[in-house]
Amino acid sequence: MKTLVMATIAVLIQGIAFQAYAASEIDCMVMWDRADVDRNGILEGDEATAYLDAIRKSTKKYGMRTPDQLSAAEFMTACMDDVFKISFYRARLQ
Repeated sequence: MKTLVMATIAVLIQGIAFQAYAASEIDCMVMWDRADVDRNGILEGDEATAYLDAIRKSTKKYGMRTPDQLSAAEFMTACMDDVFKISFYRARLQ
């Protein structure tokens, strides 16, 4: 019984900790603003490399319209799913 209680507590703590680091829309908008250096509304080339790599390594699959580009909508979807590790990004800003 004690093992069951401890396992339940561990699962609950992980769920709470995961939600604490979920990306907010504002975080994602700030990331997009910094990533879209040329302000053309699409990440491509060097702008997109790190973000596309993170999406490819993600366990979630995204329907990308163009393989080597990221639109703002695609970026925001992946960002809100925390594919870009917002908790690490926040730590770098502080």
